[in-house]
Amino acid sequence: MTAIRINSNISFDAGMSAGAQVLKILRKMKGMLIAAAVVLIIILGLWAYSGIWPPLVVIESSSMQHSQTASEIGVIDTGDLVIIKKVSGAEEVTTYLEGMKTGHQTYGEYGDVVIYKPYGQAQRTSIIHRAFARMIYNQSGGYDIPALKDIPQSSWSVSSGQKVWYNLNTQVSFFNIGYNQVTVKLNLTTILNNFQGAHLAPHSGIITLGDNNHGIVDQSPMANICWAPIKSEWVQGEARGELPWFGLLKLWITGPSPDGPVPENSKTTLFISIGLIIAVPLAIDVTGYVLNRKGIDLWGGVRKKLGLKPRKSDEEGPAGSQPSAEKENMKEVKDADLKIKASGSGKAKNQPPVQKHKRKSK
Repeated sequence: MTAIRINSNISFDAGMSAGAQVLKILRKMKGMLIAAAVVLIIILGLWAYSGIWPPLVVIESSSMQHSQTASEIGVIDTGDLVIIKKVSGAEEVTTYLEGMKTGHQTYGEYGDVVIYKPYGQAQRTSIIHRAFARMIYNQSGGYDIPALKDIPQSSWSVSSGQKVWYNLNTQVSFFNIGYNQVTVKLNLTTILNNFQGAHLAPHSGIITLGDNNHGIVDQSPMANICWAPIKSEWVQGEARGELPWFGLLKLWITGPSPDGPVPENSKTTLFISIGLIIAVPLAIDVTGYVLNRKGIDLWGGVRKKLGLKPRKSDEEGPAGSQPSAEKENMKEVKDADLKIKASGSGKAKNQPPVQKHKRKSK
């Protein structure tokens, strides 16, 4: 049988069938196939949980950070990978003002963080900001903000008119908001005028705000993001988890460049994490190899508890030694030889001496 070797790990035997050769290759690539299967299972699991594709988004700006110099786990920072979970509508979203009453928090602040397309336009870059307030347009020409009736009166004010939560059409200010305790100014007059200028009927929706945008809501002319309240159908999902730092690789390799400075500790922890991902499996593999050479099975106890069969090398003993079965056979042969020799020597001792006769000379 002729063997054709294409590299140090895989060879083809000319006399083998195609199916047998494929099986041989698969056995050689077992480790790679297992790793690929694990990655695929993780991706499919994320997709099943998320309900949308892709299930992860890379944070490109610092608008949600709680510090300009340091990143934090549990806060959305530049370069984080954030898991997005699909929602059926804005009704499932809890706003910052609603969270003040219920205590619901995500990513270090009250309320949910949503991802949406400005004006529902598919070509626009998705925005991931916190839902701040829910506004309902009424036929009287103003907005109702029902959450205002459930939060302290001292935490908000109106620029003119009666201080009520309904039929508002002036500026509403909110005090001591977020990690940096800023004042958020929501100018309803400007929003209503924008609808009139665009010849559109006003609609209900959510006001959104970046945690690190100094109290400037997305609907403010200063933000230049989306002047209209976010409609339910514009919302793609809610942020529900993060993989910190690893999105920086995507931003550095394929772009776009991060919008703003990347916290230095994000870079440091990313490089440390990559180093550990490479070093830990390598150290385990080397340790297992060294111990196996000494006849110590690093994972033998684990396999035994899991009911798995021992590896072939475990049955044969440490590398370089003879198989245990062969040793036993050699021992039996040696013992048999000794018995035969012992038996032969015993017979020689018990035999009567040979009589020697001298030949008489004539």
